[in-house]
Amino acid sequence: MNSDRLHRQLTLAANIGVLLGIMFLAIEIRQNSHHLALQLEFAVPTQKIFEINRDLMDPTIAKILAKSIQSPAELTFEEGLVAASFVLNALNEWEDRYLLHKSGMDGVVDWKRHIQENIDWTLGNRFALTVYNMNREAFEVEFVDYVDSLLGEVSEDGTYLWWTKTRTRFLEE
Repeated sequence: MNSDRLHRQLTLAANIGVLLGIMFLAIEIRQNSHHLALQLEFAVPTQKIFEINRDLMDPTIAKILAKSIQSPAELTFEEGLVAASFVLNALNEWEDRYLLHKSGMDGVVDWKRHIQENIDWTLGNRFALTVYNMNREAFEVEFVDYVDSLLGEVSEDGTYLWWTKTRTRFLEE
């Protein structure tokens, strides 16, 4: 009799232990998912921004981008590829933020604010607008709709105007 009772108590204790283990595992998985979401939210866009800014520090690329803004018709084929790649990388970085939002890992305000802060600089010239318009179908519809909604306020001289405002602030100091 005592052995049956002991066996039931041990079985109950083992089952409780298994249940607690499963609950602990679920908590750990949830915490790890949250940490991964935070890492993705900051790492993916930050890495692309770093790569874009690193490329801009190369004087050859900076000259090509300036030429694409000032006189796009004079770009060589190779220069056009470099400048288009820069625009597409920036657009991909924007869309990555949108996709993070769509997957629940980034707030709607964050991806939209990021585009609002950068649209004049990135798409504020005829070359970049052309590249964007030629590649719109490659991006998510909601993303394109949002970018298009902002383009009505972007001038073809937006990149140059952005630079002029920035330069003026430095000259005033």
